[in-house]
Amino acid sequence: MKHALDNVTSWLARGVIAFLYIPIVVVVVLSFNDSEVTYKWEGFSTRWYGQLANNTELLAALRISAETALISASLATLCGLLAAMGMARLRSSGKAVFSAGLFLPLIIPEIVLGVALLSVFGAMHADLGLTTLVLGHVVVTLPYASLIVLGAHAALDPALGEAATDLGCNPWQSFRRITLPLLRQPLLAAWLLSFTISFGNIVMSTFTNGVGSTTLPLRVYSMLKGGLTPEINALGTLLVLFTLLIIVGVGLRQMRRVLLGADRT
Repeated sequence: MKHALDNVTSWLARGVIAFLYIPIVVVVVLSFNDSEVTYKWEGFSTRWYGQLANNTELLAALRISAETALISASLATLCGLLAAMGMARLRSSGKAVFSAGLFLPLIIPEIVLGVALLSVFGAMHADLGLTTLVLGHVVVTLPYASLIVLGAHAALDPALGEAATDLGCNPWQSFRRITLPLLRQPLLAAWLLSFTISFGNIVMSTFTNGVGSTTLPLRVYSMLKGGLTPEINALGTLLVLFTLLIIVGVGLRQMRRVLLGADRT
């Protein structure tokens, strides 16, 4: 019975992995298809990468998405760190109220948040553009970044800060030499998650983008009306390659730290 259950679990895991990764493999393969339609293979070619390099609209949308994700992820991670440090100094009742306001966007539908922000920007007579786009993405990513940083900060030993103070460190020195190094990995994780959520966001972007601030997901969605070209597959392949390089880089760094730690012991 246990052997049969293990077999079912194993095949189920394989099915889930195949379901997740087969579409990525298909995108990579079709990016080298010489045909102008994605359902027909006409031979190996790299011409779509050349056409992608000349597609100014698509590259401009990619740049807007990258800029928005970089800024919003940095702001969300910074605000999450400040929120974690502030909550550590609040009483229990204050923490509950602050947490409820901080994590409220997680339970409110994103389309409702988008409409609300659009109404606020309209009441302020603000021009929609990169600034409003970043603010909208910060609203979406801040709860996720805060969850990671809050959990890591709560796990820190308060005695470390007290020991640093006893040794003559001021609050800034204690933060820079004790707190920040211990939170480096959680902060990186929060930033990467926020970047990923922002880069692929489409709902909030629909309400907060303006002229000249169309993101890549919105550009791709608008191309559906006229039909997607294999240039999208080429762009997707490059993004997958970029993601793999980041994963490998982070993995090698973690492996190096583990090996150095093992050598020291």
